[in-house]
Amino acid sequence: MLDVILDRGRDRSVRRRHPWLMSGAVARILGDEAPGALARVLSNDGEVLGYGHVSPRSSVRVRMISFGKEPVDEAELIAEAIARASALRTPELCGETDGVRLVNAEGDGLPGLVVDRYGDVLVAGVASAGMDRVRPLWSDALRAHVGTDSGLERAHPAAARREGFAARSVPLWGEPAERVVLREREREYVVDLRGGQRTGFYLDRRTARDRVQALAQGRRVLDLFCYSGGFSVAAVHGGARSVTAVDSSETALRLARENIERTGAPIVPAVLRADAFQFVRGCEDLFDLIVIDPPPLARARRDLRKATRAYKDVVLHSLRRAAPGALGLFFGGSHHLDPELLRKVVFGASLDAGRSLQVLEEIGAAPDHPVSLDHPEGRALTGLLTRVVPQR
Repeated sequence: MLDVILDRGRDRSVRRRHPWLMSGAVARILGDEAPGALARVLSNDGEVLGYGHVSPRSSVRVRMISFGKEPVDEAELIAEAIARASALRTPELCGETDGVRLVNAEGDGLPGLVVDRYGDVLVAGVASAGMDRVRPLWSDALRAHVGTDSGLERAHPAAARREGFAARSVPLWGEPAERVVLREREREYVVDLRGGQRTGFYLDRRTARDRVQALAQGRRVLDLFCYSGGFSVAAVHGGARSVTAVDSSETALRLARENIERTGAPIVPAVLRADAFQFVRGCEDLFDLIVIDPPPLARARRDLRKATRAYKDVVLHSLRRAAPGALGLFFGGSHHLDPELLRKVVFGASLDAGRSLQVLEEIGAAPDHPVSLDHPEGRALTGLLTRVVPQR
């Protein structure tokens, strides 16, 4: 086991149970710093503060899996964390759905591991060298505690490069299907498990899809960055007067068309391949409910300035296509665009558009995506439901 010794005065975050130990806090490391190795973390005075997985290439040098002086048994710790996480995902928490986030990384005490369940298939995503190394431990624990027919690991190439492990897209057990049908309330979605975004679908938007469905009755809906039609399907089920779905990916739009067709809708939504930024600049129609849910525009904090300019632009032009009293549901798409900054960007766009907005609700991820108060960076979804104030 490695010993990670911190600089004097740099142990505050560990004592506050923050799971990320940054490289600037490390004074020295004793032992072979192999990617993902288990490490004991000590203060500069030699006090044992906890245990974690080292990431030599990352600015997050250690991801903590345990705090305190007691040595850890990784197999036992992982099995217990998965059992706790699985027990939390009850129908009372998640509602009527067979698509559930079973493990939410730091939010469930397993930094670098997310696991989603789609019916009888589990799909895991690994984002740390530590979770790559202990794959057999969490894979066995998932199979034992969840008991699905098959399990699949989806590659996370960016994380693999950053952390120094090989990205894998391989079955964990059984024979995972290429595609499944996700059932969420009365909605159905075809999910591409091997080629879709994330683990195949955006399960964290479930609460927001419920909200769109509840608000869509009789409204003209614009769904920008629609991906596979999550919000469009919800709007159709909610009785929308019309739906316009826009995305730049033909692969995503094929799924969106298929998902919309499954609704048996009495309306024929317009599913358009276009750059969403350009579309709202040239569009002449008016809408009563506008959903903007872009892919991450700021994958790192250094991208934030450019991302906020782009985001403000698309909100600005969408507000110019908003009917009086229209609702807008705006998602930031990155944890770097936090709730306060999102409000500022939307406010700036509303000023430039000459439209006054009311904030009706702040919408986050569905409750099966818990965020630890020790790790506020784990909040990856921020949404604002707004209303355009009719001009007198």
